Amino acid sequence: MEPSHENGHCDSCGRSNVVLYKLSLGHDFFDRPYDRLTSPGDLFPRWYCEECSREKDFQRDVRAIREEFVKLRCGHSSLLDPPSVFSRARLRIAEIDQSVKRGRGPHVILAPREVAHLLMELDSWAEEHDAGENGVKNETVSKG
Repeated sequence: MEPSHENGHCDSCGRSNVVLYKLSLGHDFFDRPYDRLTSPGDLFPRWYCEECSREKDFQRDVRAIREEFVKLRCGHSSLLDPPSVFSRARLRIAEIDQSVKRGRGPHVILAPREVAHLLMELDSWAEEHDAGENGVKNETVSKG
């Protein structure tokens, strides 16, 4: 994030006289480059207050993980294929879920129910595919 040198008004929530951040460049959860400046449809960077910039980062991760999860559920190749990456993504969504639950309200950029729904889907998929918290398949130990 690059803070502005001037206070202004947030392009998302409209708060004014706050330090603003430009979120046009960066990386998503999978460390892929995020570059809205070169997009033909987005020529002007938006400026966000600290809370909105945090939500925008959360939104970017939620979107990236959701897109890869859709691929995984459909049986296509996904960045979530390795159990360790799936587990790390699930933990990231759980962190975001907790943050938006205790954060400000109302949320302007990322709806808490959207995050909670994705977390429930990830948990359900993990249970159906017998993946434990660490992303490794659970094995039943038989007492013989």
